[in-house]
Amino acid sequence: MIVTLNSKKIHIDRYDLLTFLIIVLATIMRFILIYFNWPITNSDEGNMGILALHVAFNGDRPIFFYGLPYMGPIEGYIAAPLFYVFGPSLFMLRLGLLPFFVLFLICMYYLTRRLYSRPFAFFIILLLSLGSTGTISRQLKAVGEYPETIFFAACISLLVVWIAQTTPFIEPRTRTTWRRCIVYGLLGLIIGVAIWVDMLILPVVGMGVVLLLLFCRRELRSWASISCLLGMGIGAFPLIIYNVTAPFGNNSLSILFWLHQAGKNMPYTFWEQILGTVGIAIPGATNYNPICSFYVAEFQQNFQSPCNVVQVSWGSFFLFVYAFSLIMTLILLWRSLHTEKVHTFWPMLRGTSWSLEQRISIIGYCSSLMLLISAGGTIFSYITSAASALTPGPTARYLTCLLIAFPALLWPFWKSASVLVASSQRRSLFARIASSAILILFLVLAMVGSYSTFMEIPGAQADYTSRTELINHLEKLKLTRFYSEYWTCNNLIFQSRERLICSSLAEDLSPDFDRYLPYRQAATAATYPGYVFPKSNPQVREMDKLFYSHALSPSYERETYGGYVIYYVPA
Repeated sequence: MIVTLNSKKIHIDRYDLLTFLIIVLATIMRFILIYFNWPITNSDEGNMGILALHVAFNGDRPIFFYGLPYMGPIEGYIAAPLFYVFGPSLFMLRLGLLPFFVLFLICMYYLTRRLYSRPFAFFIILLLSLGSTGTISRQLKAVGEYPETIFFAACISLLVVWIAQTTPFIEPRTRTTWRRCIVYGLLGLIIGVAIWVDMLILPVVGMGVVLLLLFCRRELRSWASISCLLGMGIGAFPLIIYNVTAPFGNNSLSILFWLHQAGKNMPYTFWEQILGTVGIAIPGATNYNPICSFYVAEFQQNFQSPCNVVQVSWGSFFLFVYAFSLIMTLILLWRSLHTEKVHTFWPMLRGTSWSLEQRISIIGYCSSLMLLISAGGTIFSYITSAASALTPGPTARYLTCLLIAFPALLWPFWKSASVLVASSQRRSLFARIASSAILILFLVLAMVGSYSTFMEIPGAQADYTSRTELINHLEKLKLTRFYSEYWTCNNLIFQSRERLICSSLAEDLSPDFDRYLPYRQAATAATYPGYVFPKSNPQVREMDKLFYSHALSPSYERETYGGYVIYYVPA
């Protein structure tokens, strides 16, 4: 397509146009989902909403997500102006995340197009625009890190590849232009913000740095590195301020180490770590929709059920595809180097005798390795943590950066004939059929997941409505200060816009995890605080013991409303 603008002809590629349409449709799909309050919210998201309320109306400027001194609350800062203009709501909290998704797809398109081809880039965007309920949920839920982290990962990878491929190398004395210094500064800024938001990005950052060191060493000895470091300092400024003032045991590295070691004192085996990663976490992070078991104990008890067999098969198959792509990329890189008759390591990296096309080809293979190895680093970091054995279902979100490796993961199958064809046409046909089947399988799983996501809208609507009714009922009872459990408290506080204040109690009714401690003080200060617990929670049994033994004040009454049991003193 050719568009005339001010007497200048602009060529618009059909794949660019199709990709634009796919991105628009994918964004509209997600807009519809959040409009109907999907996915079902939780207290972590309520906590982010509370933080945004405080930023918008109380003048708070928190460095971290309340209760988590390692996660930058950028989502709260984005939602705050929307709250101020349009009023606080779950919809507005999530609306600010949609640009991250759009930018993620744009970065992935240009990254894939630069490394591979336009048709393949279109296929990748089609695949990433869909997804399982878990994948789409992580893109829409404001729990502190995931929508922006995958965008940062894609953007960092794109900038690093662009810098490496366009680095001047023919004239050694060529000066780095101010435009390239700006790009380096932008890269540093994004890395700094990404590390502040969550250190899950570190494998991507690490491999990006390696690629720059391999192909941009001369340029890094110029103002470009200073620009990059300055950008990192600006982006990570809140994190730097915290680490300068925090005690040694509470600095970012200590917290990161503690998170990785959390649960190490609990009994589990390396086999359970493998099973949790392959059978639960990887399927949950790679668009496999029907997660049968969320925990390793459940998985082992029903290991032979068809659902679990298929689930562990998908996790194993994904690792097979990953290993195959990694080996094929290494072979292609080796063949390319062998063709250029490079027999030593450092001359290979210098590439002083290469043409521009040869250098871009070598950098392309190394960039594919960058994506694959960063994915491998993410999996390795996860499988060596206790979470892989203890809570693989809920923590599958830690593998969200695997999505940016999809182009490098699937490219060998898209272009299978280039390596897999041997001498016979029969083998060539088999390779094409097998590769096509794998690509179709990835796409079909994403389509099924998207369909299942829309089927969950009525349940999400019902959950939101029931919580609204509970808030109205508690206000009718004039019960505005009460205790509950963690997964109830922040939801009610945020949705009621802090008209209701709640503090969380553990199963034995001892104080539990309150991310924002003033709420505990407010509940404690009440003369007769109420108690609101879901019927199925163990706290109800403990409260009933106190209620029926008259250990509570005789003024308390017990009421069942919806799915909750309420203990209160009538106003």
